[in-house]
Amino acid sequence: MEAVGAAALGGLTSGEHHPVTKGEPCRNCGAPVAERYCSRCGQLASNFHRPFFSLVASSLADTFALDSRLWRSVPMLLFRPGRMTRNYLDGQRARYVPPFRLFLLASVLFFLTVFGLGDRLGWYQDWQLNPGSTLSLSEEDSAKLIETIDAQLADENLDPDTRTVLEKTLANLESGSKSPILDESTGQVDRDALDEMIELTTNEDASPEEVATIRGAGNRLARVLENQDRFGARLREWAPRFSLMFMPLLALMLTVMYAWHRRIYVYDHVITALHFQTFIYSLLTLLLLAAAFLHTGAGWLFGIGTLWGIWYLHRQLRVTYGTGLFMAAFRTSILLILGITVLFVLALGLVILSFLLT
Repeated sequence: MEAVGAAALGGLTSGEHHPVTKGEPCRNCGAPVAERYCSRCGQLASNFHRPFFSLVASSLADTFALDSRLWRSVPMLLFRPGRMTRNYLDGQRARYVPPFRLFLLASVLFFLTVFGLGDRLGWYQDWQLNPGSTLSLSEEDSAKLIETIDAQLADENLDPDTRTVLEKTLANLESGSKSPILDESTGQVDRDALDEMIELTTNEDASPEEVATIRGAGNRLARVLENQDRFGARLREWAPRFSLMFMPLLALMLTVMYAWHRRIYVYDHVITALHFQTFIYSLLTLLLLAAAFLHTGAGWLFGIGTLWGIWYLHRQLRVTYGTGLFMAAFRTSILLILGITVLFVLALGLVILSFLLT
C-alpha cells in the first residue's frame, strides 16, 4: 500500500521540473517535439542523462509539486456528488486525477491516519478482547458446573491429576472469578481446566469427533486470548486488504441495480464505485482528524458522517445515472442494506482469518 501510494502521489504531477528543449527530435521515435511531450509516442522530451544531484532535485520537486488536477478533483469529489464522475464518463478526463490513482491515494492516507495517528494517541492501548465475557459462565451454568464437579470429586477412584484440576476449577468458581479457567493476573489460560470444563459441559450424546472439534476451538480461542497483541497485528495487516475488496463488490452491486439500462456499462459502475469509496476514505480521514485534534466525542461525528454518506450516495446516483428522486432513494436503501451486509461479512471473515492465523 505504501509503495502504491507513493507511485500514485508521483503520478499526480506533470513533470514540469524536468527541463525540456523544444524542437529537438524525440529520443524514442525521432519525431520533432513541439512542446514537452512527443505528439507521436507521448514520451516526455527530457534528457535524464545529467548530473546525479540535478536529477534527484528535479525528481523530488516534481514528486511533491502536485498539479492543479488534484485541487480541482478533491473539492468536487467531496462537495459535488456525482458531478466529477459524470464529467469523467462524458470524456472530460484530462482535467481530473484518474479515479484509481485518486482511490489509492485516499486509501493510503486513510490507513496512515487510522494506524499512525491511532498509535500516537493511544487509540489501541485498550483494544483487546474481553476474556471475562468470552470465557465466563452465567450464575445458573456456574451452579450446575459446581454441582457436577462436586459429583466428580466424590468418586474415590478419580485420577489424581484430574482431581487436582477439578479442585482448582472448583476453587475458582466458588471464589466468584469471572472465568474459572483464566488467570486474570497473567492472562494465561489453564488448558487442563479448559479441557475439563469442555468435558463437563458437553452434551453426553456428543460424538468423540464433536468433542474433539469443541476442544480444538477452545484451544484456539485460548491462544488468541493469550496473544492479543498478535491478534491486533493480524487485524491491522488484513484490514486494508479486506476493505479494498469492497470496491469491486460495490461495482457489482451497481451493475445488478442497473442491469436493464443498456447505455450504462460496467466501466461506468467501476468509476462510480471508485469515486464513492474514495469519498468514504476521505470523509473518514477528515472525521478521524477532527476527533483527534478537537478532542471531541465520536458520537456526533459518527452521526454527521452517516448522514453525509447517505446523502452523498443518493445524490451521486441522481447525478451520475440521471436517476429520479424516488428511484434514487430506493436504490440508495438497497445499496446501504447490501453494503452493510457485505461489510459485516468481510469483518466476520477478517476476525475468523485473524483467529486462524494467530
